[in-house]
Amino acid sequence: MSIFHTHMLLPLAEPERHAGLPARLRAIRRFERSSDKVQRAAQQQRLQRILDHAYNTVPFYRQRFDDAGFRPSDARVDRPLPLPVLKRDDLRDGVSALLSSSYRLQDLRRAGSSGTTSTPIQFYRDIEGLRNKTALQLQLNSWSGYKPGDSVLMLWGAHRDLAMQPSWRWRFYEETLMRCTPAPSGIINDEILERFRERYETRRPKVLYAYSTVLAAFAAFMQRRGMTHRPTTVIATAEVMNDENRKLVESVFGVPVTMHYGSREVGMVAAECLDHEGLHFHPWSSYVEFDPIGDTPDGPAYRLLITDLLNYGQPFIRYDTGDCVTLSMQSCSCGRWFPMVSKILGRVCEGIILADGGIVPGITLGTQMAQMGHTFRSIAQVQFVQKSLHHIHLRYAVKEDSTAKQPELDSIRTAIDALMNQPMHWSLEQVADIPRERSGKIRLCVSEIPPPDSILANTLLTPKRPEPQLPELAS
Repeated sequence: MSIFHTHMLLPLAEPERHAGLPARLRAIRRFERSSDKVQRAAQQQRLQRILDHAYNTVPFYRQRFDDAGFRPSDARVDRPLPLPVLKRDDLRDGVSALLSSSYRLQDLRRAGSSGTTSTPIQFYRDIEGLRNKTALQLQLNSWSGYKPGDSVLMLWGAHRDLAMQPSWRWRFYEETLMRCTPAPSGIINDEILERFRERYETRRPKVLYAYSTVLAAFAAFMQRRGMTHRPTTVIATAEVMNDENRKLVESVFGVPVTMHYGSREVGMVAAECLDHEGLHFHPWSSYVEFDPIGDTPDGPAYRLLITDLLNYGQPFIRYDTGDCVTLSMQSCSCGRWFPMVSKILGRVCEGIILADGGIVPGITLGTQMAQMGHTFRSIAQVQFVQKSLHHIHLRYAVKEDSTAKQPELDSIRTAIDALMNQPMHWSLEQVADIPRERSGKIRLCVSEIPPPDSILANTLLTPKRPEPQLPELAS
């Protein structure tokens, strides 16, 4: 990594996220260089430490551990934790009971989930945990050759991740010193993609870092328009990339796609190495469990449960990510023993197709929901089903308190109409629960209309294929 960026620029310019960055990176690299035995022992210690902390300082976990007859000293990294799964409803309904008494609220940093599987939740991180997560993400980036200071074009779907009206000082820091060019967009169409193309050809970035669906749409557009520059690294994250889109991106840009995996709640926790045989879950930051739920055409499927080893402000223990995965049956050629996932089956976000052939990606809808959903008192889950170019069917589930249901539904419709710059015909359906896909995933957005004659829309929409029915996940 660039010593200037990691030792000076980042810690000085963004101390909130990067204070002590060199020491954190050294600790992660020291962990990675150690033997498998040492790494497993370190993960065991880190797991017991967070469990001890949770039991002693978090009322929710003290009650949960006692009810299960479990003690932190019983934990082993080679077996599942004998504890109930932590669900989003737990986070939504019991925020204060989940916070550690070791921290004052003003010393924690609030964040929110993306809302791609249900209404968003808010949660908290301690600052040390936030800084460690940031350091780990930089280390995972380095696996693919992306270092701080490398020129990068970020094709992003979530405006809140990027400064929307940056000052000249921030632009100088971001675009000149960090050499990072943001390209966010809520709607993806040829006009937006042409803007991306101009930035790409002008900046000639070494790295393309993108939401999977946006990256696939950009690759299809560049294939039609032609290009003069080739990146050396392409990283896709935030959504599943199906095999067809991966082949498209790799053929257009001429380099392998590196997949990263993370979530708002636990941060970036997994990445492909240079062998591209699966996603490695880094044991320095998390302890993962794979809960079997059934079979798919890709093999046995597992619910992904994560215990966060870095966030002490609000521990996440056996957190149900909402994602389902398949596992690799053999170790990676790189030699790492880290838990490895072959495919992430969940989080494929379809979009709302516009009459002109453009599309509002599902991740954009999730971002919109995240901006407003943490205030919802009545709406628990939503799903947008596009019935026609001008008709959206909104399925929703409510909590016990449904008094605010109608104003919240009205706010959802108003926000989505504004997002698409046109009023839609809406139909509403209250359900007890949003039905799961056969993969076990709840999708935020489903399109039931035939794709228009648009390369863009066909690129973004998930290919349909028959799948066997999976048993329902436990509620």
